[in-house]
Amino acid sequence: MPGNALIQEIKLNGSKGWSFQVYQNDSKAAAQLTTGPGNLLYLPLPSALYAVDTAGHYKWMVMRWGEEGAGSTQLDTDWEIFASAGNDQAVFVVLGRKDEGFYLTALSEEGEIYWRCPLGDIKGANLVNGADGRIYATVNPQKIDSLNKGRVLAFDSYGDGSPLWSYRVGYDDLTAPTLSEHGLLYFCAGERLYAVNQDDGTEAWHQIFSEAVSRPSVDESSMRVYLGTGDKRLLAVNPLGRLDWDLALDGKVSMQPFAGPDGYLYVMTDAGTLYKIIDEPPDPNGDYDDY
Repeated sequence: MPGNALIQEIKLNGSKGWSFQVYQNDSKAAAQLTTGPGNLLYLPLPSALYAVDTAGHYKWMVMRWGEEGAGSTQLDTDWEIFASAGNDQAVFVVLGRKDEGFYLTALSEEGEIYWRCPLGDIKGANLVNGADGRIYATVNPQKIDSLNKGRVLAFDSYGDGSPLWSYRVGYDDLTAPTLSEHGLLYFCAGERLYAVNQDDGTEAWHQIFSEAVSRPSVDESSMRVYLGTGDKRLLAVNPLGRLDWDLALDGKVSMQPFAGPDGYLYVMTDAGTLYKIIDEPPDPNGDYDDY
């Protein structure tokens, strides 16, 4: 689980198993944990990248985030890490320094750098794995101007770090992307819900929803999209971007709703209340164009 440089195994009965802890000086940033190649756990920290197996055994450490530090044995602790993810091919980390810019870095099972893609002067990023070795990112710039926009990027794990495509919006509050099995990628930004084609990054549609803030979730059976708002509502949106219904809750919904396999929605509000909500799928013979 993520923590302050701590990996803690929790057994299915709730008891604690093994733990792995790393001292990271005075850093107050929460550590991020991801899986990746070799069935290992990867813990990217400002000082190094650690690899641990699923039995809690230390495997290796790489103290080389930057290409310029290839031969250094000195711990470098001023890197900032925004996001991490992994697949069978590589582990991916968004990191950098505020005065030098940020990169998406892909590393092998042995900690060797496959490629790096510059992301510029940014204040945050999110990563998610896709099919066929793809990795998708949403990137939020430090400022919005004619050159700097929020971006959604797609990469090939087996590529050279050049984006397969890039989609730009004039906002700096992009949520993490959500992938659907029907070929669309969803995210929220600027009180809007966006749907983008995963294949080529073209926009399918976008729709304004007042105070939309949460990362969207998708029910694959109904193809509905769910998102939360800052004014205490849960929204259900049909595949064409039209609002099916909204439900008032007891607090802001900044966390992603969860569409469970049991047909229920699970929603946690910022007030600390967990809701279990049933949503009947739309009539399969219905015509969304007539909504």
